[in-house]
Amino acid sequence: MAKISSAKKELDMSTLWGGTASSADTHPRAAWFRASKYAMFIHWGLYSEAGGMWNGTAWHGISEWMMRRARIPVREYETLAARFNPTDFNADDWARLAKAAGMRYLVLTSKHHEGFAMFKSKASPFNIVDATPFKRDPIAELSAACKKHGLGLGFYYSQFLDWHERDAAGNDWEFSKEQVPDKDFNRYLYGKAIPQITELLTNYGDIALIWFDTPGSITRQACEELQALIRRLQPKCLINSRIGNGLGDYSSLGDQEVPLTGPAGLWETCDTHNDTWAYSVNDHHWKSPTELLSRLVRVVSLGGTYLLNVGPTGKGIIPESSAEILRRAGAWLKRNGEAVYETTRSLIPAQAWGVTTAKPGKLYLHILNWPTRGTLLVPGIKGVIKKASILSTGELLAVSRKQGVIAITIPLLAPEKPHTVIVLDMPGGIKGAASAFSVYPDLMNHLPAPFAKLTDCTLAKKAWMEKFGDWHHTQVVHQIVTGSVIEWHFNSLGKGLFNLSLEYDCLPEGDASEFELTLGANRWRFPVFCTGNRHANRFRFRTECLGVVEMAKAGPAVLKLEAMSINDAAHPRPYRVE
Repeated sequence: MAKISSAKKELDMSTLWGGTASSADTHPRAAWFRASKYAMFIHWGLYSEAGGMWNGTAWHGISEWMMRRARIPVREYETLAARFNPTDFNADDWARLAKAAGMRYLVLTSKHHEGFAMFKSKASPFNIVDATPFKRDPIAELSAACKKHGLGLGFYYSQFLDWHERDAAGNDWEFSKEQVPDKDFNRYLYGKAIPQITELLTNYGDIALIWFDTPGSITRQACEELQALIRRLQPKCLINSRIGNGLGDYSSLGDQEVPLTGPAGLWETCDTHNDTWAYSVNDHHWKSPTELLSRLVRVVSLGGTYLLNVGPTGKGIIPESSAEILRRAGAWLKRNGEAVYETTRSLIPAQAWGVTTAKPGKLYLHILNWPTRGTLLVPGIKGVIKKASILSTGELLAVSRKQGVIAITIPLLAPEKPHTVIVLDMPGGIKGAASAFSVYPDLMNHLPAPFAKLTDCTLAKKAWMEKFGDWHHTQVVHQIVTGSVIEWHFNSLGKGLFNLSLEYDCLPEGDASEFELTLGANRWRFPVFCTGNRHANRFRFRTECLGVVEMAKAGPAVLKLEAMSINDAAHPRPYRVE
């Protein structure tokens, strides 16, 4: 949820996603996580049988939250178990798909917020073995399949929310404090959650990680007990930051968040292949191989791991459309995986052409936007280049250097799809300039908010949903008042004409506020216009085409945006500037 204006309450993200981990874990148990970079998330439960439909009504958005959104009584929801019979489930098929997709480990929902365990559990009969006609333990089968195919296995477990249990959090339509005066969260925690986590840690061999979620108001003492339990039973098992209270071995960012700048330490982004996590009969909005790989390498370039979710059907099948896209992305990784696995974060900021990853003596250039003039310019990199080549084919490329900028002669058309990787062999070592933010004369350039110098305004992260649970994230300049100044200092890599546009958000009371833009000898004023009232915590941005500007020469430049007159200045509202 986003802060929708200065006058309304902002959701505390630490209760939703748990914030960041307490420290960067350099323990040897984290080495595999640092190297893996890409993994499969699997949301599978009773909600998969419903597929986002209840009594003929479609619940658009993430379908695993349907029980709460439709406020379905527990006893009525339990009827799903009687028909949940995933006879087409094949653990070996899932493991082989993950392997073909280039993923290094799997994380399965062992118990989501609905409270249903996808494994044999003595702690609660509400589980797939005891409550369904299936009578099999899919986690036991998946554990064996992952071991066979050399994949790590982790478990998602909802430790705070459990809509099936009267003492747990989340079910306020049947089990509110008023309806259940003797409600006791500890009775749920010690009677179901901790026993089930113990079962997961003792019955299925080596566990790579435990993936907690939505810690809510769980106490630090409870989190520390969970952490101690995991350390005792599975010393090599990692714990994500959504255990809560600043604990955990690595940070899980917000759902579907691909950031512009990466946090310190170990971190991951969990993303969906479509717009829901669990299977929905109405959601076929699959991300293409191009989009998936772009999101993957942007995360990896910032030092993160990309956890991509699939949602099997109630019969246990990963939709073929989704599976085929994953296999196509995996084929690219088979040719170019050297530039992804076991790499370190980028040495320079994202460029108009793409991002970089690195290994000792090697720099990998991921060309997401292919230049059209036969030359790729790479600023901010120091060191001797022994050779440059296309990673997937080995084709050698000519390299020169002028005024600190590397120029690589490239084919007019990209030789690799969805994107090409160029590798620079630099055995003497590589140094990068973190401030090497550049503008290219032949590409679409973006000047994002985090790279601006701000005066009398601030930088903020915003998150909001389109459909329920379909999260979007951005970083914005906000709290703009009359006199605020936003400046981007960059290096122009060539002269030329540029179409200049501005993206912003403006509430009705800020309509017709006036700004002035300066770039070299170019200067003009313009108004911003209302983008509408915020509805259901959604942001609406307007792209304003401001005109054509000429960069007369290569070299340092400054784009300056000044707020000349902000309406409703006593109650400043956020504007997004990018």
